[in-house]
Amino acid sequence: METNKLVSINILPPTNNPIFEQRETCVTHTPYMVETAFYSLVQAGDVEKVKNSIDNFIKDGIVIGRLSNDSLRQIQYWAVCCITLGTRYAIQGGLDEMMAYNLADSFIIKIDKMTKPEEIVDYLITVFIKITKSVKEYSHPTYSKEIHTCINYIDKHLHEKLTIENIATAMGYSKSWLPRKFKKETGTAITDYIMSKKIEEAKSLLRSNTPQNIIAYSLGFCSQTHFIQCFKKYCGITPNQFAHTIK
Repeated sequence: METNKLVSINILPPTNNPIFEQRETCVTHTPYMVETAFYSLVQAGDVEKVKNSIDNFIKDGIVIGRLSNDSLRQIQYWAVCCITLGTRYAIQGGLDEMMAYNLADSFIIKIDKMTKPEEIVDYLITVFIKITKSVKEYSHPTYSKEIHTCINYIDKHLHEKLTIENIATAMGYSKSWLPRKFKKETGTAITDYIMSKKIEEAKSLLRSNTPQNIIAYSLGFCSQTHFIQCFKKYCGITPNQFAHTIK
């Protein structure tokens, strides 16, 4: 029988003097150090330890602040706080900002539509595992701040025509220094990285049946023919052939 995870969550009672009451009862928020230890596992992308830590929280219980007198909103507000913190730690762990923020937004929208506290708690557990897996799969924890910034810039401007010169200018770096630094840390030329990201996004758009001319225009290719040539060079097949493989 599945444990009701709500029984492991203790909410501080309403009071006009919360500090006095907490000192009197010795019931206080779950310690900051316990929280940071958990979020540090998310930051490290350690899925198994995150799962074990969640199991320990369910076993030992946690104490959260009073955020609303409405039971549903109480859990919703708490879940949003948890996701916000988890997202920030994931970014510190090397997850791209755009991916992290959009993951968080999609999770919060789902929680906003939920009507049962039990459902929210179950979903929050799934969320933390997904965020941690994303850190493990997509993060670049060994890259410098400059290269992280560069990767985030490329990700945000992927629909534009990106060149070394305009990236370096926008970021305030030398156009001779940036490609050397990027290649040294990532092992990939910055132009190859940009193209690989564009092709990756093109594949995603092809899976959603987006027309090739729209894909070429959206991703900053000079023409549909150029898009097809680049796609074939990186994938070994044309966009049409790729589209047929996913049907």
